[in-house]
Amino acid sequence: MKLTVATLLTLSVAIASAQLPDVIVSVDARPTFLLGEGRNSQLRWFDAYGNPSLVGFKARLENGNRITVTQRLAKQLSDGDPDHTDEFYLEAPGEWRFGKQVLPFGQKKLLRETALAFKLRTNLAFEEAPLEIAVVDAGKGRQRGVIGRIGSNAGLSFAFGEHFGIQDSAFSILRQDLGGLGRSRGYRTVIGADSQIFAYPLTFESEIVALRQGHTPLDFDATYTDIRAIYQFPNGRDKFSLAWAREWNEAINSFRLDGEFVLAPQVVLMPHLRFGSSGLNQFGTSIRLRL
Repeated sequence: MKLTVATLLTLSVAIASAQLPDVIVSVDARPTFLLGEGRNSQLRWFDAYGNPSLVGFKARLENGNRITVTQRLAKQLSDGDPDHTDEFYLEAPGEWRFGKQVLPFGQKKLLRETALAFKLRTNLAFEEAPLEIAVVDAGKGRQRGVIGRIGSNAGLSFAFGEHFGIQDSAFSILRQDLGGLGRSRGYRTVIGADSQIFAYPLTFESEIVALRQGHTPLDFDATYTDIRAIYQFPNGRDKFSLAWAREWNEAINSFRLDGEFVLAPQVVLMPHLRFGSSGLNQFGTSIRLRL
């Protein structure tokens, strides 16, 4: 709580001490209808992978720094992150970022979490590989430690500390229920690798994440993989993807078909079909509205 208050005070001072010549209000809504095996239909403000609907603003300060604030239209189902606020940070673009933010790990498809952190971005001396590294403290029972990623199209990721992997958007593609693990659970060590290969009109993405040293007996060691092939239609706007995810320790498989079809400027239809291990069958659609 003390760190959260300190963050709010710091960002408030930054805003008060500089003019705001550029303010952009944004909306990224994802109303989603889902129907799953053994469950009633659902209409919610998160997409099939737990990504939230957001409203917010971005402001460029006189000194070149930026303020970003985004608010969720609905809270997460678990208490892994109980706030309506998704992100609230001050940054020097390309250098550092301070506040609540999406943590730097992998491609954000298997593991996406937000927490209070101070992040630095630099390049390693060899190969000039980009490095993002963050010190995290989301409070007792939630993420604390160090997390980061090295690389661009291909990369290595790491997290060492406490309670990583507890939010709704963590490993949702291989979870039957919509809520995440929640507070006081999760893992002390998370290691990952990912790659992205472009061969127009196809893009191939892959990721592996290993979770170790769980906090409770329910948080057993796990290894996740996800492989995706994305086809871009000749019109340059619409996309179709086929993906396979697996948790190797429990032998859980998930196959996914997803589409992105532009209906109008800033309006995208996103149909979704998932099938595989018992209980994972699910279909539905999202309408993504961006302003």
